[in-house]
Amino acid sequence: MHPLGFFGIYDKVGIPPLIRSAVSAAPGEPLSKSNLSPRTVPTSEPGADGLPAQPEVTATHTSVAYTSTSLSPLHPRQLTGTIVAPLEAGELPDVAAIRGPRLEQILLATTGTLLVLVVGLLAFVATMSSKAQFEDTSERFKARIQDQARELGQTLSHTLALTSATSLRDNNYAFLEEVARSIISDNPNILRVRMFDAEGLLVADSHPDAKLGEATERKPERRWESALYQGKPIIEYQEPIDYGAQSGKGVVLISYSLDALQKALHELETTRAEALRRNTVTMAGLGVGFVLLAGVLVAFQSRRISRPLGALTGKVMQLAAGDLGARAEQARGAGREVHTLGVVFNHMAERIKVLLEDVRAKAQLERDVSLARTVQETLLPGREGLQVGPLRIAGLVVTADACGGDWWMRAALDEQRVVVGIGDVTGHGLATALVATSATSGFAAAMTMRPPQELNAQLLISSLNVTLAHVGRGEHQMSSALAVVDVSTGIIDYASGGHPSPIVFNRQTRQVASLPARGALLGASVSSQYASRQAQLRPGDVIVWYTDGLTESRDASQKQYGTQRLAAAIQAHSHLSAEAMRDAILADARAFSAGLPAQDDITVIVAEFSPASP
Repeated sequence: MHPLGFFGIYDKVGIPPLIRSAVSAAPGEPLSKSNLSPRTVPTSEPGADGLPAQPEVTATHTSVAYTSTSLSPLHPRQLTGTIVAPLEAGELPDVAAIRGPRLEQILLATTGTLLVLVVGLLAFVATMSSKAQFEDTSERFKARIQDQARELGQTLSHTLALTSATSLRDNNYAFLEEVARSIISDNPNILRVRMFDAEGLLVADSHPDAKLGEATERKPERRWESALYQGKPIIEYQEPIDYGAQSGKGVVLISYSLDALQKALHELETTRAEALRRNTVTMAGLGVGFVLLAGVLVAFQSRRISRPLGALTGKVMQLAAGDLGARAEQARGAGREVHTLGVVFNHMAERIKVLLEDVRAKAQLERDVSLARTVQETLLPGREGLQVGPLRIAGLVVTADACGGDWWMRAALDEQRVVVGIGDVTGHGLATALVATSATSGFAAAMTMRPPQELNAQLLISSLNVTLAHVGRGEHQMSSALAVVDVSTGIIDYASGGHPSPIVFNRQTRQVASLPARGALLGASVSSQYASRQAQLRPGDVIVWYTDGLTESRDASQKQYGTQRLAAAIQAHSHLSAEAMRDAILADARAFSAGLPAQDDITVIVAEFSPASP
C-alpha cells in the first residue's frame, strides 16, 4: 500500500483507523509485499463515492506472530426475555374534581419545628457529601482527559515517524510536505507538522511560509513538552525517525492544539455545576417531602388515617387473591390524598382486565417472532461446510436479538465458479430481520437475472443495491461484500459496499493480507455505482469474511476485539478446517467478551483454497 494511503480517512480525533491498527501491532513487526495482488477491473464508471476509479495498487500485509490459547467453542445464544407491549393508559379519573382539605393542611398543625430542623440538617449533610463526591469525580475525569490527549499526540507522532521513514530515506521531500499539510487540513487540532533529517535540517513543514533547510538543535529522542504557537497553548510531540542514515536519526515534530482539551474541561466544569445544582434542588425537595410524610406519624392523626387505609388494604388483598370485582369505598375524613388513592385503586382494578388481554397479545407476538426467526434460519446456509473443487466454505450467523440483521449466502454459478455473499443491515429488531431476509432472497434472484457466464461481483452487488433501495425505501441500509471465485484458476472477483475488507492468510508463507474494495452502503440510492476488483488466490490461502459485530465486540473494560486479535486468531487456528476455524474464531470472540451480552449480530465466513499440488 502506498504510504499516502494511511492518510485517506480520519476519525473524530484525527487518527486514521489504519494507523491506529498499525500502532496496536506488536513492536518490530515487519511489513512485506503480499503475493495476493488485487487489481481494479477496467471500467470507465466512477467509484461508489463519485470519484474516478482508483489506479492499480499492490496490497500490503503485516506478518503476524501472535500466540493464542485454545478456547472452548461458542455456544449458541439462548433466546431470553419477553416482548412487552405498551399498555394503553386509558382515561384517568378526574382527581382534580375531588374536594376537601389537603392532607398536608390537616397535618400541618401536628408537625413540629424539631422535625424541620432534623430534616434540614440531614439534607445539608447529604448535599455537602454529594458536592465533595462530584468534585472528586471531576478531578479524576479531568486527569483522564489530559492523559488521553497526551497519548493521542504521542501515538500520531510515532505513527507519522514510522510511515515517513521510507520517503525520508528516498529524499522524497515533496511527498513529506504533502503528508504534513494533509494532516493539518484534515485535523484542526494539529496546528503544525515539521520533519528534520539526521543533519537537523528542516525537510518538510506544514506552514506555507516555512523555509526548508533551516537547522535545529533538537536531539532525536521521543518526548513532549508544553509550548505556545501563534499565541495558543500547545503540546509539542517529538519522535525520532530511524531511516537508516549513517549520521543518525531524523525528527518529526507535531504541534497539537489544547483548544479542544480546554473546551472539554470547561464543559466538564459546567456539567459539574449543573449536577450540583440539580442535586441540591432534589435534596431540598426530598427534605420537604419527608417532613410532610413524618407528620402522618403524629399520634392523634394515626387512628383517623389508619382506618380507611386498613379498609383499602383489605380490598387490595382481595384483588391480589383474584377477586377482580373488589372496589374501594369512598374514604371520609382521611384527607384528599387517601380519597384519591381509593379512586385510583378502582381505576387500577379496571385496567387489570386490559392488562390480561395485553399479556395474551404479547404471547402471540412472541410466537410470531419465533416463527420469523425460524424462517430466517431456514433461508440461511447450514453450519456444515460446502466443498466445490479445491474450495471449502463454512459460515455462521450469531444474532444478538431474537431476529438478526446479518446474512450470508454461498452458491455455485456453474461447475467452476462459486459466489459468496455477506451483509449487515443497519439497526436491530424484527424490521431489520425482514430486510435481511429480503436481501437474502434478492441475492438469490440476482444470480438468475443473466446467464452464469455473464455474472460478476460488480453486477451482483449493483443488482442487490437496487433491491435494497426498493425494499428499505431509504430507511434501511446495508453493508455487503460479494465475491465470485473461479476454483479452477484461483481468480477471485470481489466487490464491497461499506463492508469490512476480508482477511487473507496463507498457510504456507504465514502472510496476512486483505481484499480492500470501495463502495457506498447498499440501499441508500438506486443510482449508486460499484466497481469490482480481482486477485489471484494462492494454494493454502484462507479467506475470512466477517461483520463489524465481531471486531466491535467489547470486553469488560470496553476494549474492542479489533482486527489485530482477529488476525492472531486466524493464524493460531490456521491448521484447522474451515468449519473448525470458524467456530474457533467465534469462541475466541466469546471468551474476549467474558460472557457479556452481544451488542450486535456476528457473522463469520471461512473459505480455504487448497488445490492439489501439480
